[in-house]
Amino acid sequence: MYSEDSFHTLSSGGQIGLLCLSLSLTILVLIAAWRLMRGRPLSVRIAIAIVLFLLFVWLSPQVYYTYYLIIFEGLPLQIVVRSPPGPWQLANLMFFQDGTNLSAHGKGLLGWLLLLLAALRPKYERADVK
Repeated sequence: MYSEDSFHTLSSGGQIGLLCLSLSLTILVLIAAWRLMRGRPLSVRIAIAIVLFLLFVWLSPQVYYTYYLIIFEGLPLQIVVRSPPGPWQLANLMFFQDGTNLSAHGKGLLGWLLLLLAALRPKYERADVK
């Protein structure tokens, strides 16, 4: 399924670096969501999940491009961020309809993880539990 993915054009070191970057970004987004959702009602937690997902989909290409600047010689220094994604693009990512590549499927998985976190995060937490 992913045999034609551009990930496979990277060296082993490039692949490891890309995996580390992706895992780091995912963890940072999930930690931000966890903290922002604390003590909020479900509707607000879902809104936070959607906004964080939108921000990730919108802004992460610049982070990845910066990584590619490091590993590939001769890439021009440029801004690759365009207009924010619309609701249909986000929905296509969430339902894995936006391409059969690791990037699109990873974004879709992140969207579902954020919604799951919103659903599982308790509305009110005891003060003595941290």
